[in-house]
Amino acid sequence: MSWAVVVSTVGGVLTTLAGVAAGALLSRRAQERHWLKDAQAQAYAGVLRAYTRVEFDLRGAHLGKHPVTQVDWAPWGGALAALSLVADEEVVAAAGRLGEVLNALERVVHEGEAGRPRWTRLQTELAAAQMDFVNTARRGLDRRQPAVRTRIGGPLIEAPE
Repeated sequence: MSWAVVVSTVGGVLTTLAGVAAGALLSRRAQERHWLKDAQAQAYAGVLRAYTRVEFDLRGAHLGKHPVTQVDWAPWGGALAALSLVADEEVVAAAGRLGEVLNALERVVHEGEAGRPRWTRLQTELAAAQMDFVNTARRGLDRRQPAVRTRIGGPLIEAPE
């Protein structure tokens, strides 16, 4: 057997193995990116679901439909914990701002504030924080996504009396 044939065969085998290894590595990275985007989308949706529930419950407590102690914060905390596992810092910060306004609304209800100006101002801040979270989350999934300008859901902003 000629050395040229041996070297050629071994070279072909090594090249094939290197190609298979490179393909496997690239495929694995693509799968990990796909998994992360899917996990991020689920976490972002979970935050929005939990936010909507807390906001709805706080509004009901503000209107006297039930005590503020019945607001269930556990899903919100769970959604934030899940978010912290997969989200970028910008998305986590946007969720934090959303939580800060929700906490301020809860304080208004606990304090039994009779006047509506503070509540209305916080509802406006909450709507802005919701839009900021939605748009930051969208950019986190795909930087090319344009910002959403139309708000869907979230607090019902009452008209001034």
